[in-house]
Amino acid sequence: MNSFTELHRTYRQLRLIAGCTLIVAPLLILAVAYSLDPTIKPTLSHYYFFEQEPGLVRTLFTGFLISVGGILIAYRGFDIVDNWIHNAAGVFAVCVAFFPKSCDSPVELYCVPGLLSKLHMPSAVLVFLFAASAVVYCGGPRFKRRLNDKEERTRRGARTASLITMIAGVGLYVARPLSTRIQDFKVTILIVELLGFFGFAVHWLVMTSVIDKANLRIIKEREFLRSPADAHEASLDSGARQPQQPSVTGAAAKDLSLIP
Repeated sequence: MNSFTELHRTYRQLRLIAGCTLIVAPLLILAVAYSLDPTIKPTLSHYYFFEQEPGLVRTLFTGFLISVGGILIAYRGFDIVDNWIHNAAGVFAVCVAFFPKSCDSPVELYCVPGLLSKLHMPSAVLVFLFAASAVVYCGGPRFKRRLNDKEERTRRGARTASLITMIAGVGLYVARPLSTRIQDFKVTILIVELLGFFGFAVHWLVMTSVIDKANLRIIKEREFLRSPADAHEASLDSGARQPQQPSVTGAAAKDLSLIP
């Protein structure tokens, strides 16, 4: 196994872990907290102060944000823009965990003032802005050039699905001040957050699938480029006339390295 194979596996695992964590971790936080107290808090940030003594729920909440933030910081994009977008999202995710929300709600029985709590909301907003930017940029032009038409259609479809999910959450948030029904629905912000995380998860999981399929195609094309001499010898031995195969030349031949 060569070093590039290990590199590819590392990036693949980072994408899969990020995508799965963005779905499983928020649901796990809600499930564990509900098992301890059958109520649902208005936002995920409220679960930081869920217990009188810091315990499992706070650990899950901070662990979720720090682990995802660490992955986004460690991840290297397909170009410098892609890299900085993911790194910024990761930094602000860690900030959300380090700077808990301020105590401004009567439902927060166990809330105590935390470190630089005023930074919590801006950090949370910036996480979602940079996550949405990562979905829109979607690897950038360098990554797009490595895909064939079918793979590119899948990439665009996943980007659209992710953005629709995220925009649905933003639309719900924007409509909240305009509708008393939405205001009475106490978990509106929680749903907005979940839609944002789930939309970002779709981006990671489908990108992993697209890259896997693209690399499988690239491997087959590389094998074909190595095979003409063998195929010619086989045709001489068998005496059979072999149909001429299309060749991979020019720009396509230069892009036959696997996508990390």
